[in-house]
Amino acid sequence: MKKITQLFLGLTLSLLLSAVWAQSGNANQYPNKPVRLIVPFPPGGAADLIGRAVGNSLQTLWGQPVVVENRPGAGGMVGAELVAREKGDPYVLFLGSIGIMSVNQSLYKTMKYDAARDFTPISMLVKTPSYLVINSTIPVNNVKEFVSYARNNPGKLNFGSAGNGTTEHTNAVMLARMTNLDMIHVPYKGISPAMVDFLGGQINFIVEQGVAILPYIQAGKVKVLATTGIQRSAVLPDVPTLNETVAPGFDAYAWYALYAPAGISLAIQKQLNADVNKSFTTPEIKKRFLDIGAEVAVSTSNELADFQKNETVKWGTIVRNAGIQPD
Repeated sequence: MKKITQLFLGLTLSLLLSAVWAQSGNANQYPNKPVRLIVPFPPGGAADLIGRAVGNSLQTLWGQPVVVENRPGAGGMVGAELVAREKGDPYVLFLGSIGIMSVNQSLYKTMKYDAARDFTPISMLVKTPSYLVINSTIPVNNVKEFVSYARNNPGKLNFGSAGNGTTEHTNAVMLARMTNLDMIHVPYKGISPAMVDFLGGQINFIVEQGVAILPYIQAGKVKVLATTGIQRSAVLPDVPTLNETVAPGFDAYAWYALYAPAGISLAIQKQLNADVNKSFTTPEIKKRFLDIGAEVAVSTSNELADFQKNETVKWGTIVRNAGIQPD
């Protein structure tokens, strides 16, 4: 009986050690099968470009397929809800944005995901300032003249956006509140129709991301007055910031970051962060995004978590004070 007991204990210990070794080996070998990257917006836009760029960089590093899946709908919430249900699965990654991870919490009364609870922050990817641009309907030459003109014409200037609560909307609202301006918001079903009316003169101005507006600025079709970043844009260094001109402290970027579902192991979270920092910071990738007005800005996981928390507080205050409601 003693020998049988010893044999049983030895076999049990062997099985336990094998399980520990297997778990360790799987963590060290991650990923050992294809990874899904959920992009919660349609193909062809800025988010899709960023998602495919980070997916390709990780695929090259890993030697494993990274399959980008576009899951648009409800301002990105359809994709977010899908990933939130994949708790603990490191083979599902998610491209989060300022709206999905920070603004929506205050914009919507009920949501099927919690941005802080249901996701594991991996790394910031890209930050892009927006630009205050006007067309010929406004007879000014710089941002100080713009503010003066708007104050002298309360309720007469209008601005377009891709919809209530979008970056075009919230940036313009923050500018109006910091400079005491009275302006009219005209929401559209997406940025394309807003741009059509802006270029056609029906909309006086727009505060738009560089990815969408830079071609028109560079072609001389619109006049750029200022940028929303705390510092000047590297792609248009002669354009002043709102912070240094009419709205001290103005600091607004559209941003995109990589997440995994909540519950993945700390070891894989650290590996993902290291792999993104290694693969997504090549000179080629940095130049590619700089050319479209965006900045590659990778981070630690903790830095992303803190940044997201601060953004949620900042934009939540703007949304509530302005009484912004979803479309």
